[in-house]
Amino acid sequence: MAGCFARYRYRPLFVLVMALLCVPAIAGASRLQGNKPFLASSINNSHPFTGQEILLTYTLYFRDIAPKISREVPPSFQGFWAKESGSERFIKSLPATVQGEHFRCAVIKQFKLVPIQSGKITVSGYSMLCTLPQNDIGIEGKELPDSSIGITAPAITISARALPLPVPKKHSGAVGIFSLSLSTDKEKLNIGEPLSVKLTLTGTGSLLTLELPDIQLPESFRQNPPERAINLVKSSGTTSSGSITSTTLAWALSEGNFQIPAVTLVVFNPDTQQFSTLHSKSLAIQVNAAAQKATRAEEKSLSTPSEKKGSENILLSTVTVAILLLTSGALIVLIKKRELTNAKKMVAEGAANPSPETGRSAKTMKQQLMALLAEAGIKSPGGMTRIELQDALQEINLPDEARTELPEVLDSLDKILYSHSEAKESRIPDRIKAKVNALLHALKKAG
Repeated sequence: MAGCFARYRYRPLFVLVMALLCVPAIAGASRLQGNKPFLASSINNSHPFTGQEILLTYTLYFRDIAPKISREVPPSFQGFWAKESGSERFIKSLPATVQGEHFRCAVIKQFKLVPIQSGKITVSGYSMLCTLPQNDIGIEGKELPDSSIGITAPAITISARALPLPVPKKHSGAVGIFSLSLSTDKEKLNIGEPLSVKLTLTGTGSLLTLELPDIQLPESFRQNPPERAINLVKSSGTTSSGSITSTTLAWALSEGNFQIPAVTLVVFNPDTQQFSTLHSKSLAIQVNAAAQKATRAEEKSLSTPSEKKGSENILLSTVTVAILLLTSGALIVLIKKRELTNAKKMVAEGAANPSPETGRSAKTMKQQLMALLAEAGIKSPGGMTRIELQDALQEINLPDEARTELPEVLDSLDKILYSHSEAKESRIPDRIKAKVNALLHALKKAG
C-alpha cells in the first residue's frame, strides 16, 4: 500500500520533468515573448584554434512585418580580432518555425572572428532598438503610432584551443589550407626595364590576419615596397576563401643571369592539427644590356638621296594622316554634342512625364531608390539604419521635402514587401507611386 502511494505521489514530478525535456529550444536564442521579435546568436565553430577564423551570425526573428532597426550597439570582442562581413543591400527574410510557432527570420549581422588567446571567450552585448509598425486604425481613423522595443542577443561562448607545441619560429599566423606560388611578368628583360614579382597565397582560412614572407631579390635589383591585395570569394556563411597577393615592382641595374630564391611559409592545418611548410618555385631571370643607339655611320647613311626622298615621302604621308585624324576628330565632336543634346532633351521629357513602368512593383521601386542613392554618393544605403540614412541624406544635394519623405516611403515599401499577401502590388496606393516618382526625379538631379 505504501509503495503504491509513493508511486502516485511522485508521478506529477515525473511528468513535469519529461515535459521540460521534450520542449524544443533554439541554441543562442532570446526567450520567446508573444509576438515580440527576438535575436539568435550562432557560431560556425565553437572550438577553434587560436588564429583560426570563425563566423559569428546574428539572426532576427519576427512575425508578419519586419521591425525597423533605429539603433544598434555592437558586441564586445575582447580576446578576438574581429571584422564585420559586408552586408547585402537588401536583407532577405525567410519563413522559420520556432517551438511550433511560425516566424520570419533575417540575418542582420555577421562578424569574422579570430581568437588571439586560448581558453573560454564570451561575446556579448549586441543589442538593437526596433520600432514595430501598427496595422490597426485608431478611433479617429488615423494609424496608430509605432511601438519601440529593445532587443539583446544572447551571449555566446567560444572555447579557443592553443596551437600544439612546439610552434615553429617561422609561423606567421596562417591557419587553414593553402598553396603558395611565386611568379614574374617576364623572364628576360633589359637593364632599367620594370619587373613585376608576385607572391600569391591561395586557399581557405585566416587570409585576413596572416603575414606573407618577404621576396628576396638579387642585390643589384632596385625595388619598391610590396603592395598587398586580397581577393575573397563572395559567399555567406563561410570563413574567408580566396587569395592574397604581394606584388613587388623591381628594376635590374646590371646585366647577367640572376636567381630569385624560393619562398617558404609555415602554416597550421586545423583538420590534420599539424604544421607544414609551403614552398614556391625559384625563378631564373636574364638581364641584358640596354639597347644601343644607332652609330654615326648608320646616321650618315641616312643622308643619301634615296634616303632623303624616302624621308620626304614619309613626312608627306604623316601630314596627310594627321589632317585626316583632325577632320575625323572634329566630326566625332559634332556628333557627340548632338547626341548629348538629344539625351538631355530625353531626360527632361522623362522627368516631366514619368514612365508608367517606373516602380511597377514595390521591390523594383525600392531597388531604383537605392541605386540612385548610391549614384548620389551614399555608400551601401540598403545596409543603413534609418538614422544613418537620414544623416547621409544631409551630405547630398537633395531638397528638404525629399529628405523628409524618403524614409517614410521606404517604410511603406517595406510593409508591402514583408507582407504575407499574395497580391502585394494591388495594395500599393497611388500616393506612394507618385511619391516614388517624385523622389526618383529628385535623386537623379542630386546624382
